Amino acid sequence: MYPTLESRADILKMLDEMTQARASILERCRQLPDAKLHDPVYPGTWSVMQNLVHLAWAEDWMLAWIKKRPHPLPLEDRPPEPAPDLDALEKAFDEAHAAVIAFLKANDEAVLKEKCLYGKQGEQTVGGVLFHLIEHEIAHRAFINHKLAKLTA
Repeated sequence: MYPTLESRADILKMLDEMTQARASILERCRQLPDAKLHDPVYPGTWSVMQNLVHLAWAEDWMLAWIKKRPHPLPLEDRPPEPAPDLDALEKAFDEAHAAVIAFLKANDEAVLKEKCLYGKQGEQTVGGVLFHLIEHEIAHRAFINHKLAKLTA
């Protein structure tokens, strides 16, 4: 089970930091030609673009599981991946992030302790899935920033 985040204020601060980090990454990406954004840098790994598409999709994916609680998310409700285009990704990031923030603000803080199924991980809490959302973003961001440094060197 993922650790449970139980403070809405703390989660909102972390989401704000994610917004700032994403803006910085997208700004750096706009300085590169499309071919570099699709370059895996290391053979067999995801490109910067693939990582960004995955992150934009994953935030929608995790919120979809939260909204279906306590039931599993049916396969047909799986959100589509955004287009591998910086403008489309920026919009997808903004919309997914706004939906998570709206969910947090629309619910009492006790929602973070509610049971929630999540993928193969099984039973979690809403706060646990949000913890995973944040740690997942940080892990991918490290790889993205490393690859952007390599691509601009």
